[in-house]
Amino acid sequence: MAETPDAWAEITESVSPWMTPDWLRCAREFGSQPWVRLVLLVDAHALLSNPQATEKIAMTMSDLAEGREGERAGWSAINDSARDKRVNAVASLVDRAETVLSPELMVFFARSIEPLAQMHAR
Repeated sequence: MAETPDAWAEITESVSPWMTPDWLRCAREFGSQPWVRLVLLVDAHALLSNPQATEKIAMTMSDLAEGREGERAGWSAINDSARDKRVNAVASLVDRAETVLSPELMVFFARSIEPLAQMHAR
């Protein structure tokens, strides 16, 4: 079996709060395979590029708290905190991808996370 880069465990741990148990199992069991790491990184990037449940709940509850500014501010703070954590996680994932992907696979990763940029480049 191929050796898994130490950085893979760090990346997996950093995104674990947002990933499904199945994603985490695949990352642990098959992360020694470079193509599996690529697929999982693209999948994690796609998930982390969108608001998650905490953000959606906080945005909705903030909207519903019309006229109750203290409550609205609290929900907005929860949303801001959750969004910042998610955005930082996806930025870190992108920054660290080259530590677990070969230059050849990095090309696919870059293409996968920025498909519109690739379409405009043609």
